[in-house]
Amino acid sequence: MTSDERGQRVNVANLSRLVEVIADLAYKGFKVVLVSSGAVGMGCRELGLKKKPTTPALKRAVAGAGQSRIMRVYSELFETVGLKIAQLLVSQRDFLEQQRWAEIRDTIAACLEAGVVPIINENDTTNTDGMRFGDNDNLAALTAVQLGAAGVFLFTDVDYLYTANPNLDPSAEPMRVVNEAFELDVDTREPGSSLGTGGMSTKVAAARTAHCAGIPCGILHGKYPERIFSFLNKLDEDGGSTCTTRTSPKVAESDTPSEADSAEPEPEGTLFAAREGEQRTEAERWILSLPVVGDVDVPTPENLENLSPCDLRATLLAAAAESLEGLQSLSGTAHDGGVRVFHQKSEVARMRVILDEEGACLPAPEPEQTIVLTPAAESLC
Repeated sequence: MTSDERGQRVNVANLSRLVEVIADLAYKGFKVVLVSSGAVGMGCRELGLKKKPTTPALKRAVAGAGQSRIMRVYSELFETVGLKIAQLLVSQRDFLEQQRWAEIRDTIAACLEAGVVPIINENDTTNTDGMRFGDNDNLAALTAVQLGAAGVFLFTDVDYLYTANPNLDPSAEPMRVVNEAFELDVDTREPGSSLGTGGMSTKVAAARTAHCAGIPCGILHGKYPERIFSFLNKLDEDGGSTCTTRTSPKVAESDTPSEADSAEPEPEGTLFAAREGEQRTEAERWILSLPVVGDVDVPTPENLENLSPCDLRATLLAAAAESLEGLQSLSGTAHDGGVRVFHQKSEVARMRVILDEEGACLPAPEPEQTIVLTPAAESLC
């Protein structure tokens, strides 16, 4: 959706280009899942509202009016390229139970096997403010982890993630490739970030989630969805794993063809390389997919180096368990949730917790299915 002096309207040009890219990807053998939004904005347009509603009930009603219209637009566009679509409305509740999480995963997989493009939306018609994903970046990353996807791409309104906010710092430089997402100096616990423009911290947080699960993540300008192919070329060149950080090659007219051909492809955006190592288990992917109910800082021990992975998990689990007081349930019912564990400003683990009906937060009873180390912690072992 685009909002300007003419009011709320659909950016048909951008959507058409995106649909064309998805069709090209499907032709090349890729199976694509699209995470979309805009139900409230479309509902405002359908109902002639000049401003988005502020009351929760009216917001959900407007979302219901806009949801069907969005799918009609997608249906007509995808029909022009010979693709069928399916709508899946999800909520945080679908990620809180491992069995339901697996059922949603299997439904998406069945759509893909049938040659259908799943379009996933957060269910704005029934979700309450306390049970929301909050942004599409988070939902897209969690869905990618859920599926064990080969990659996830996040659209934004700038070309790259920058070393600083380019609107404020003229010396800001674009970041082409980030090999270690957790070494990037940005605190994703804060609502804003000095990196890039507004909303970029949520994309970094989403990229870290994907990175932790061994999934590469690309951030690119939504106006140019065809740039996805530059990421795929880069991943194909590097074998889909760690990418070499380097300055974008500049081939002068005097360069020989062999020199130009040997230049590594560069993504037209920012690529977060995948974590190397063993594939995550299904239980670990579920823990990484759990909606985050809060963050805890582990002040001690000061030095976590040279511990075995098993001892590091036990140490972090014991220390984090003492800091869970104050975390609250997302609803009035008992459910699982995720906690980000920080040590010296670095996220070192994702922890599964159980919140009861009264809001008490406790570690999950099974230690082997309770905590997942991030690459930042794995590097200490």
